[in-house]
This record gives sequence, C-alpha cells and structure tokens, in this order.
Amino acid sequence: MTLISPAAAPRGLRGPRRRAVRRPLPRLRAGLAALVTAAALVFAAVPAAVPAAAVVPAATEAPSDALQIAVAAGGNGVVTAEPLTVTVTVANSADSAATAADVVVAVSRTALTTEAAVKSWLADPSSEGALGAPAADVEIAREAVPGIAAHASRTLTVTVDPAAAGLTELAPGVYPLAATYATGSDPAVAAGVIVVPDAAADPAGPIGVIVPITAPALTAGLLTADQLAELTAPGGALRDQLDAVTGTAAILAVDPAILAAIRVLGSSAPAAAQQWLADLLALPNSRFALQFGDADLATQIAAGVGAPLTVSTLAPYMSADDFTAPATPTPATPPAATPTPAPEPGTLPTLAALLDIGEARSAVYWPATGTAGSGVVAALRDRGVDEVAAVTLVPSDEVSGAAGAGSATAAWAQSDGAGVLVYDAEISAALHEASAAPGSVTQAAALAAASAYAHLATSGTDRTAPLLVTVDRAATRTGDALRTALAAASSLAGRTAVDLDTLVSGTPAAVTLAADAEPDADRVAALTDFLQGEGDLASFATILADPTVLTAPERATVLQLLGNAWREAPVAFADAVTQHQAATATTLDAVGIVPVSDITLLATAAPLTFTVRNDLAWPVSLVLITTPGDPRLRVQNSTPIEAGAAQNTRVKVPVEARVGSGESTLTLQLRSPTMIAIGPSVPVAVAVRAEWESVGIVVMVTLIAAMLVAGVVRTVLRLRRRAAAERTQEPERTQEPERTPEPERTPEPERTQEPEGTDADG
Repeated sequence: MTLISPAAAPRGLRGPRRRAVRRPLPRLRAGLAALVTAAALVFAAVPAAVPAAAVVPAATEAPSDALQIAVAAGGNGVVTAEPLTVTVTVANSADSAATAADVVVAVSRTALTTEAAVKSWLADPSSEGALGAPAADVEIAREAVPGIAAHASRTLTVTVDPAAAGLTELAPGVYPLAATYATGSDPAVAAGVIVVPDAAADPAGPIGVIVPITAPALTAGLLTADQLAELTAPGGALRDQLDAVTGTAAILAVDPAILAAIRVLGSSAPAAAQQWLADLLALPNSRFALQFGDADLATQIAAGVGAPLTVSTLAPYMSADDFTAPATPTPATPPAATPTPAPEPGTLPTLAALLDIGEARSAVYWPATGTAGSGVVAALRDRGVDEVAAVTLVPSDEVSGAAGAGSATAAWAQSDGAGVLVYDAEISAALHEASAAPGSVTQAAALAAASAYAHLATSGTDRTAPLLVTVDRAATRTGDALRTALAAASSLAGRTAVDLDTLVSGTPAAVTLAADAEPDADRVAALTDFLQGEGDLASFATILADPTVLTAPERATVLQLLGNAWREAPVAFADAVTQHQAATATTLDAVGIVPVSDITLLATAAPLTFTVRNDLAWPVSLVLITTPGDPRLRVQNSTPIEAGAAQNTRVKVPVEARVGSGESTLTLQLRSPTMIAIGPSVPVAVAVRAEWESVGIVVMVTLIAAMLVAGVVRTVLRLRRRAAAERTQEPERTQEPERTPEPERTPEPERTQEPEGTDADG
C-alpha cells in the first residue's frame, strides 16, 4: 500500500480547506522556549554512565523453532571434481527479527549405508547426533548472516572446492550434509545428503522412468471444450506435462479420457487441444493406458467390483455435425450453374478410436501409491487383454524377496503367477517431491535424496539389474520442475533410461507381496453409492429410445470421481460426492405424475384426465398403470403414453362405476415399456355419485315432457282462440239477384283467303 501524506496528496484527496488562523508570534516563541527548557532538565537527570541507547527497548529475539532452514547440494548432490554448490535458505516465521549469526555447512565422515538411515537422517537431523565434532565431521563452509527480519527469508549460496574440503578423500557412499544457523543454545539445523560415486565400479543397469499424463480432478465425465482450451494452451497443466516429457525416454502413463474428450468434439475441438493431441501421438516414448479418468483400482476392488470399471460408449458426447466427410475437391473453374455440394455427415468414431493413445502395451495397471498389495494384484492377475498378460505396478516397500526395499530392486518380478513391475518407493517419493517442489532449494534437496537412494539401490551385488522409478501423480506442479525431475531420474547412479518392453523382458524374479493396505472407507462407501445410483439410472433410462444418453455419461462421471487426483483433496471429494448424489436424485425425479386432487365421479362411466411431467431433454415412452382400490370402480388398467421432451402430457383413463354412490381410490403408477416402476405410486381419492346421473336424466326428461305438453296445449288453445275471433268478426252474407244471361252471339262466317298472285278483276 502506498501511503500519501496530507501535504503531498492531490487537492481532490485532501480534506476541506481550512481558513488559516493567525496566532501571536510572541506566544509561540514563549511556548517553544519552555519546552526546550523542560527537555534539558530531563536529560540532565539521566546519569552520564548510562549510554543513550539504553533507554530504547531492544527487539525481541525470534525463537529458534520459528526458523525454518533448508540445505541442498547442487548437481543432484553428486560430488565430482567440479566445484560443489551448496544453497541454504533460512526463513523466519516469527513476529520478531532473528539476530545475526553464522551459517555453518558441514559434512559427516560417517556414511549412511541404508535407505532407512538416509530417511531417518533427512526426517530428523538429531537422530544422527550433532555435527561439528572435529574427529568425525568436516566444516566445508561458513557464512555470516546479519539477521533476518520478521516473516522474511534469506538464501545463501556457497561454492566448495571438493578437494580442499576433503570430500574427494571420502570413500564412495552417501554422507550427511548439515547447515546450522547458530542462534544460542538451540540452533536451527537442516539436513541434506551428498553422494560420492564409485568411479571404478562397473556400469550400472538401465532405469525405467514412468510419468503420468493426467488431468485435474473432474466432476463430469469428460473435459469440456473450455477446460481443454485452458489446459492445453501454453502454461496449461497438460501442455506443461507434454513439454516436460518431450525429448526424454520417460514411459508415459496416459489417461485415455483426455484424448477421448478432444476426439468427441471433432472439428469443434479447440485448436490448442488438437495440436496437443497430435504432439502426444507423435512422441516416440513407450506408453500404456491408465484406467479411464485414472480411476482408483484399489477402491474398486475393495468395493467388490469383479473387474475394473470401463465405459461402454461415449456416443452421447458426440454430434454428427462435428464429424463430416472430407469435402470433394472443387475444380479450378466449376460450371457456374453447378453449386458445390455440401459434405455429407461422416460416421462417428468408435470407442476404441476415441480411447486410442497410440502404440502402447495393454493390460498395465497402476494403482495409487500405497494401495496395491497381494489382494489387488491377485484381482488384476487375470485381466489381460488380447493374450497380453496383466502387469501391475507396485512399490518396493510392499515387496519382500528378490525385489525388496533396501536392496538392488529387480523391476520385473512375479508374485503367485501375477506379473508385477516393482518401482523403488524411496527414489520415487523423492522424485515426486522434486517435481512438485515450491522452491529451487527444496527441489535440489529432493533430487539429492533421490541420488542417495539410487546409489544405495545400485551398490548391491547386481548393479546391472534394471531399476524402475516413477514421478508420481501430482495435483499441481510446473512444467520446468517436472522436466528437471525427469532429467535427473533418467541418469540416476549413472544409469540409462529404457522403454517399457525392455523392463518386462527376461525372466521375472519371484517376490512376495504384503497384504493390501486398509482401504479408504469413505471412497469405498462413495463407490458403493455410485453403483447403486447407476443401477437406478439404468432402470430409469428404459423409458428412453436410447438409454445410453443417461447411462454412458453416468459411468464416465463415476470413473472421473474415482480418479486418483481426488486422493489429495478429501474435503473437495466429499463435496463432489454429495453434489453427484443430488444430481442423480434430480434425474430420477425428472419424470412423474403431477399431483392430483380428489375427483368426484358423477356418471357411471367417464374418462379421467391425469398429467405426466417430463423434465428430461428427450421424449420418453411410458405406461400408466391404474389400479382401483375396490371393486366399485372398473378402470382401464394400462394406458400407453408418449411424453414429449421438457413438457407436460395429458392422458385420459376410462373409468366405470359399478355402484350408485360411494368412496373409492385409484392408484397411479408410471412404468417403462419393460414394466419397470418409474417414480412412486400416486393415490387418488374418487367420490362416486353415479345415481345423480339417473336423477338428473329423470328430471330432465320430465321437464322436457312438461315443456312439450305445455307447448302443445298452448298451441291448441291459441288456434281455438284465433278461430273464435274470426267467426265473431265475419259479417252476415246477403243473397245476390239472379243475373240475366247474355244472348248467344252468332259466329261470323269464315273468310276464304284468296290465293296470292290472283288478280281481283280477273
């Protein structure tokens, strides 16, 4: 925060301008004089023998337990003829400053001869006693530190000449390295190691380095286009992983769900994701596929799943519009009247094509570190693919026999007929720490520890035995840190990295596996609930023309929620489980009968109307089963329904009453076409009043008859009245005199017509 004084602040940030108040200068001068006199009297009262600084309180010294110190030797901790760089970091987490002190770097002359000794020393430097005894330890550097402020840190780098420090005189082995910040009787001490190699020893055998290519923890079946664009862009987690393994001989353990997420998008996949996919497939590294979503194998087996869960289809994630056939080449000068035809939709890729990770060895299983024992390996023993035997990765601390902790680890082994690849647990843990280290000193210290464990694993009787290590899964790590860890792993103890086929060649060593670790009860319970919900959804989906639109995303989501990435976030995993359970319940409740109020039936037979709700995005086929509560009602038992997507559908059910009056009930139950119950049954109260219909008919007939009779009577009376009125108003008729008949007229004689052309005179 930048503090702005009132005098320097802009006018807009200052307070309201006050009018200056003039005060008499004589009074001000008199006050200052009195103040100076009083101050002189106070200082005169202090004895001359006490220095002036004694009146200032001293800063509180930071306690030693508030100082965190770390030390690491450069060059992966391996001592050569070149100058050795040692870096020390001291952090002060106290609210007070740490006083000045010397940082002393020392090396013990007593070698650490076992992995257990190295692990104990790095965990607690006091376990090997305090360094600094002249006969046993060598001080190789000393640096003065002028104090460390509160909540601050200081990093020192010193360069040591190995010959001058006597390091080249040490016998080959692993030696303790310590850095001490001496602040009183309880100094802060950091532990590290250095490795003095045996230059005269025979060349060591090969080493295999396995690194996962996985996505962060997901709550959905596949990565979305936006997530892919972010993860595969420069600086994204997936791009960093791919860049880190490029140019190395690392063995890739690839989550096929990532590739499927890109492929299901077809032409609409982000350009960065398509480039990432092409770059991955172009790498020459040997590889194998993890479970879909890197699902937790041990949890599946503990939950009683017979075989590892898989996806059966991903078709609901695809759209035919994103998969078009290549356009027909257009001639340079096409006829003007012939338009260019649009490309025909292409076929959707198969599941195998979606999950393809390139040329890979099949049937390789990698349970989460610390979860695989004899039970898990036995459950996976018969899960080979296409006549390729199953191989399970297990850590060396779960193995005894020819491949065991603290000995030359035989990477390729067999336990009770099951093939296993044994990776060194301590080296792998150190490499994992180095790949996810927050700072350079922490990373260098972890790499030095990996070198120490590798030296001990290689110093056994069979130096030529292949060694297998992993750079295990990590929620967050940078590409640079991962690449540094891979580079160090590929040359541990002078070894050369090899591919997966080389590791599994030859005769496997016989080993014995420890029992399975206690499974995570919360994860097992979650999977049990997931499988129950999946079964309910499968039954519910029978109302759809294509049930996979529900079942396929559900299986993919379950596998993602089982992903090993969730092991590092148990609280977030619990929240994700709760959200998924709620989503499943919402889906199962998406189709149902709208609640019905009580019905009064006023006729002996009439159709009753009910409403079916469908909140799904697809049309559904249903059967409404109507069951009467007693024999007084006769109903149509089965009524087929075709309900549209995201809408309510009305359905009419014929009902006939067998009695004139009474109270009865109907039970409504939706079922799928295969007669699977959909939702709960709904009772409907029906009040039968069928006699009201007869009474109503009689009343209506009577009224109609009365109206007809009244109409006839009224018409007759009206006609009679009209006739009577006409007779009363008609006058009496008088007799008319006889008329004299007229005389008959004599008819005129007919005239003879003269012929034409006859002269009258002639």
